[in-house]
This record gives sequence, C-alpha cells and structure tokens, in this order.
Amino acid sequence: MQITQHDNTTIFLWEPTDPSGTDFRNLLKAHYKNMENQNIVVDLSAFENISTGDVLEFLELSVYNREQVNKSFVVVTGPMQMDALPDNISIAPTLQEALDLVEMEEIERDLGY
Repeated sequence: MQITQHDNTTIFLWEPTDPSGTDFRNLLKAHYKNMENQNIVVDLSAFENISTGDVLEFLELSVYNREQVNKSFVVVTGPMQMDALPDNISIAPTLQEALDLVEMEEIERDLGY
C-alpha cells in the first residue's frame, strides 16, 4: 500500500501485492487512526474485477469520516457500475475525479451546506 499526502487529503493506493477485501480494509484502518482528520481517498483502480462488495468494505469508514470527522471519503474504482452502491459512499472512476470531488465537498462545507 502506498500512502501519500495531497494538500488536506490522504490517498491510500491499493497495489497488486496488497491483500484484498477485509484484509486490506483492516490494513487501511490501522493507518487511518493517524490520519482521521483528513479527507480520505482509497484508490482501488488497480484492482482487477472490482465488485460492489469490495467497495462496501469501506462503508463503515466512509460513514464515520463523513459524519464524525466531517471530512470526505472517496473510493476510486476505475470503470464500475455505480448505481449498485448506496448513496452514503462516494466513488469516482479516476483519482483526479476523486480529488475534484473532495475539493467540491470542501467548498460545500466552507459554505455551510
């Protein structure tokens, strides 16, 4: 897993040598505790054949980061059927779109929306 800082956002990048599913979520959670006041982007775009279940592994963290920390949480999925996911988890097909979404949500929070 690669972890990088981008302004006020931490990006967790899944790599093919990393575990998948629950094991990757637990690995991310171990690092998350040190970065929980950040916007979080989880980049799973290198994950072949990503499924809805793979994305839903991060639902609990997403809800926590949005509701308790008041920061964004976005999962980068690459090409994927997006309507199969609940509304309380944000996804983007590319890292740049995820960063754009974080920026838009930051502006909305600044404006009080």
